[in-house]
Amino acid sequence: MSPHDDPLKQDEYRLILVRSGSHAIWTERDANKPRLPRVFALKWRRPAEQLQEVIEAAWTIRVILLDFLPANRGSVPCVIAEILSAASDLRLTPTAIDEIPVEEMNLEEREVLQAILDCNAGTRGPFSRAGWIKEALEWLRTEVGSDLAFTESIRQYNASGRFALLRFRTHAGSVLWLKATGEPNAHEFHVTRHLVDLCPEFLPAQIAAREDWNAWLMEDAGQSFDSLDLPALELAVLSMATLQKRTLSRTSEFQAAGAIDQRIGTLRAHLAELIDYLQEAMAKQISTKAPRLDSHRLSRLEAALRDACFRMEDLEIPDALVHNDVNPGNILFNETRCVFTDWCETGVGNPFIGFEYLSLLQPCRGEDWRPRLRKIYGQCWLDCLGASQVGEAFALAPLLAMLSNLYGRGTWLHTSRRNAPHVEGYARSLARQMDRVVQNSLLQGALCQ
Repeated sequence: MSPHDDPLKQDEYRLILVRSGSHAIWTERDANKPRLPRVFALKWRRPAEQLQEVIEAAWTIRVILLDFLPANRGSVPCVIAEILSAASDLRLTPTAIDEIPVEEMNLEEREVLQAILDCNAGTRGPFSRAGWIKEALEWLRTEVGSDLAFTESIRQYNASGRFALLRFRTHAGSVLWLKATGEPNAHEFHVTRHLVDLCPEFLPAQIAAREDWNAWLMEDAGQSFDSLDLPALELAVLSMATLQKRTLSRTSEFQAAGAIDQRIGTLRAHLAELIDYLQEAMAKQISTKAPRLDSHRLSRLEAALRDACFRMEDLEIPDALVHNDVNPGNILFNETRCVFTDWCETGVGNPFIGFEYLSLLQPCRGEDWRPRLRKIYGQCWLDCLGASQVGEAFALAPLLAMLSNLYGRGTWLHTSRRNAPHVEGYARSLARQMDRVVQNSLLQGALCQ
């Protein structure tokens, strides 16, 4: 069975197709009644990217997704898309909103749809309205050149009222990107602008920004890090170290812009709270496939973590920016240059924790590249740190990186998210990994200094 045929591996959506300047929506006919078309997307891929592809292939049209409406009272969720092309044979019927049966669209959905058609985004955000993509193209031409001609293929990767990620291609072959973020990630706009000013060679070149959309335009910066090889990873390590060093005296600015406080002292201050949470999560464990850490083991882990925090603080390594979401898709290569994208999860903390995340990108099998990567990264810091500081920081970083990963933004500890089964399961997994790391001889040596 193909994944596309398995209902357990895909999500169903009702589709509302609209046109800018029209108050009709395009529907199918079912027993002479209007019916919203249905489309499907695989669960593990970006919904916006898939649904744009599916809709365009099914009806031979070009569309841009405007917003998603959540499922309500047993219905399936709804996606609203604007038709961009002039389709003469759409095989769908233009229908007034009030002709749609109530089982196809409830009152709340009709009100939202009416606002979208009236170009009234309200509190839903600047992209939850028909016609916004035309405005975006006009903005792009204003910033890049009024005579710039784009192909009809606009690829969409994120879509909602306040979030957007789109790729535009010109007839000349160049590629431009538009990205916008809303709450809880609105700070990425400000963090990115600070980084572009401070380290422009390590981010995609920014063309322009719009405060009212919380959006920015970027030049294409190359291919993602899909094919792992040692020279590329060495370049990424060297680039990240250089970027971090430039932020050493600017961390307060980045915190003011929205970067997460993940300094060692902050992690230590919340350690007891995190261990209490792990106690709760372990008590809820049902599976016997992995060991449950008892109170005694967790107390020992807490003591080791506290000692590691104190020891790292004693090294007096200055705080820097930590990416926190380093993955192959967020590292782009263009010949000899490496840039980093997606700074939403940016934190201020110990820079060696950032290296630890980056070093995990090497293949699981084959030669261990970490000694080579440590050497490159460590050498970058020898102009402001001693060799012993660097060596001890490398020994402490694996454990503290896990602690920082568990803490994250910290806010989740005070929300209902803490009780989500997948969050509890992930926390238990991290606790077991930390428990194994504290037995490492290098770490024990660093703690005994």
